[in-house]
Amino acid sequence: MENTSANKKFFLWFHMHQPSYKILDSNYLYLPWVRRHMLNGYYMVPKLLLDSEARVNINFSGILLEQMKLYKEGIIKDIYQYYEEKEATSLSEAEKNFIIERFLVPLPIKSDRFNYLLEKKLKKEPFSMPEILDTQVLFSISAFALPEDEVLDLLKKGKNFSENDKLSITEAQKKIIKSVIPMYKKLISENQIEITVSPYYHPIIPLLIDQDSAKESKEDVTLPDIEFAYPEDAEQQIKKSIEIYGEIFGIKPTGMWPSEGGISNATIDLIKNQGIKWIGTDELILRKTTETLTKPSGVYDVRNLKVFFRDHHLSDKVAFVYNKMNPEDAVRDLLNDKVEKKEGFKVIILDGENPWSFYPNNGVPFLKELFNNLDKKNSLLGSDAVATDKISSVKPGSWINGYFDTWIGDPETNKAWTYLFEARQKLGKNEKSMDDILMAEGSDSFWWYSNFHKIEVDFSFDYMFRARLINAYKNADEAIPGYLLYTIKKP
Repeated sequence: MENTSANKKFFLWFHMHQPSYKILDSNYLYLPWVRRHMLNGYYMVPKLLLDSEARVNINFSGILLEQMKLYKEGIIKDIYQYYEEKEATSLSEAEKNFIIERFLVPLPIKSDRFNYLLEKKLKKEPFSMPEILDTQVLFSISAFALPEDEVLDLLKKGKNFSENDKLSITEAQKKIIKSVIPMYKKLISENQIEITVSPYYHPIIPLLIDQDSAKESKEDVTLPDIEFAYPEDAEQQIKKSIEIYGEIFGIKPTGMWPSEGGISNATIDLIKNQGIKWIGTDELILRKTTETLTKPSGVYDVRNLKVFFRDHHLSDKVAFVYNKMNPEDAVRDLLNDKVEKKEGFKVIILDGENPWSFYPNNGVPFLKELFNNLDKKNSLLGSDAVATDKISSVKPGSWINGYFDTWIGDPETNKAWTYLFEARQKLGKNEKSMDDILMAEGSDSFWWYSNFHKIEVDFSFDYMFRARLINAYKNADEAIPGYLLYTIKKP
């Protein structure tokens, strides 16, 4: 497609985050998403960027960077990986059931054999040993966005795989996983990307500083009957991310995506005081803050910190609309969408890991087309942008509807905040307990407790949240409250 964006600038920022999946006192992770995303979006994006001149901003949470590093070094594995690699003939009945239940789910893989096995599972028919082996292999293959040649050969083979086939997939995974971080380093050195961080365990920073920010954001929210206000935890979460970033990339980050775009005046001041120069959130916050906008999105100086307010509509088109369009038409629509005259460039910020599984071919054709139409003249890194407008304060909120009610205000989220508060009050002076508490402060469990996700019953995050708090009590040699033995999440 002809480059139609020569006189327009684009600020593109992909946010990636995963919580800590570590099983306590082990080198295993409970869920496979860090590894599978390393074979997918985390690998695909830099690989395609290296073949283009596009300049893109990429964000990782601190704990995600740490887990990526540990996978690269071969220090950790996830439970799914264990079951993918285990010899089929040595699997117990429980292990076979795990593979059937967890591996045979809707996945972005073009395979008649996989569809057949998925249908067989739904009919509750028994599986033969070759079918179990095929399930292992096809699940492994489904993670690759840009398959290696040996993986493509196996996909063409289709079925009746061998244990040697599994070994070749394992080696292909290792090769890709080891290449991911070096690719990002190369892109940084060539000034083609700027990597930013989110607070370490991905907590909602305004809620850590003072839960009443949720009331300031939305007056009718029902808050738990506690006074959660631990700005020192928020500061520690930010510092830990800056440290792991420096350990991996050898430099200090200049940009930060506050978890879920959650900001408040106190959050801005705290981040600024840690040496961060620019952050981002959603234009909904800007709209809530002032009724006299010079522009609906763009870059503002807020309390002496550069803040990018994303174009909500356009960002969501990349996340949810363009997957249904031809890549050339989608990119043409994106590049030619109206740019506000006073703004001069588009601010596009989105989840950089999950949309691609809903795109044809894992989003590769779309991203290729997009990157090929961006270059050093029309795409912008965060540190290079100049704030042209100034406001003195913001209304607290997040990039989800402009509020915090995805993480606080429902019966289950409020119960989780109460359990967290009680642990923090009692155990906060114990250094060993504090890391578990910081981990429990992450946004993901509260997300799944929310009424917004009642229809999607996932007990994994409930288990992990309570396990962190139980371990915090254990590390302090304190009695474990009985309520932590029972699920917070209700179907």
